[in-house]
Amino acid sequence: MRGAALRGEAAFLVGADTVRKLTGIEFPGVTTDDSVSRTGQVSVPLAMVGADGGLAVPGFGVLPPFRHLRTERGLITWAPFPAGDPLISTVEWGQPAEDEASLDALRASASRVLGVNVPLDPPTGPGPHLMRRLSGGNTRIASRYRAGRVFLLGDAAHVHSAIGGPGLNMGLQDAVNLGWKLAAALCDHAPEGLLGTYEAERSPAARRVAMHTQAQSLLTRPGGEVTALRELFGELLARTATRRHLANLLSGADITYDMGPATGPLVGRRAPDLPGLRELTRTGRPLLLDPTGTLDVGVWASHVDTVTVPELDTALLLRPDCYVAWQGTTGEGLYEALETWVRAA
Repeated sequence: MRGAALRGEAAFLVGADTVRKLTGIEFPGVTTDDSVSRTGQVSVPLAMVGADGGLAVPGFGVLPPFRHLRTERGLITWAPFPAGDPLISTVEWGQPAEDEASLDALRASASRVLGVNVPLDPPTGPGPHLMRRLSGGNTRIASRYRAGRVFLLGDAAHVHSAIGGPGLNMGLQDAVNLGWKLAAALCDHAPEGLLGTYEAERSPAARRVAMHTQAQSLLTRPGGEVTALRELFGELLARTATRRHLANLLSGADITYDMGPATGPLVGRRAPDLPGLRELTRTGRPLLLDPTGTLDVGVWASHVDTVTVPELDTALLLRPDCYVAWQGTTGEGLYEALETWVRAA
């Protein structure tokens, strides 16, 4: 590694869109061209903004802040950010996209979506100000996440609708998953095949996000059939279990990984929210939480932190990304899990 650094080389490269194109990695998926979205910073009369930030539009009603509002003509979002000018965004289907991005076009679009005139004025704060128009959208996932020493993550590996905001969490989870594995490889702690688990674990997560963002996009479209489907979803959302399921889906908290032969219900899942876990994981090393204080990690001792936690009912081996790699009340299976995820000293 030191010699490579002196020659201006790197052991690995983690890249964004341009890197993906240079590697020749394909980007299959779906492109839609039947929608037009317009977004811009604006100003409105102060009397229209309520105490909760909602925008009272004469002849229509109140646009709630920071929520997608669907009508039978399109989608609109009002975002009164605490700093800077507020932002308004629209999406329409079946409208020509020949106009340029402008306040006039955004104002006309908002009026079409709501069915009434919307008094939108130019932004008053210091610029530059956002004014954007996009046609269509993409849902695409890289055919592979690695080309030799080059890895893809975030938007380079997957693009999809931003609705629901899952992309930020997914990109961060990509980085955490890949980061500890690259660190292990650079420090010569990585067992054979460890870097290959990055794509194996994160590509299915991307497909899951692509699935639910496509479903959400469909639910925002106009039309009586969509309205009926939304009414059905409204009934389902009255159930606590459904709301919890969708919250975990949108945040990525429901992602599990295949850790091989399961030795307990937590294996492959994120570690439970334990007191002090944040501090215990600051070293970025695998962590054994042992309620008995008797478990031995053997030849992996120099690469694994061990902490006695009497409050636990079962011992847990956590990877550096806090996914459970092993669970048990005795040492059975512990060495096999360590051998999979950590190279022996």
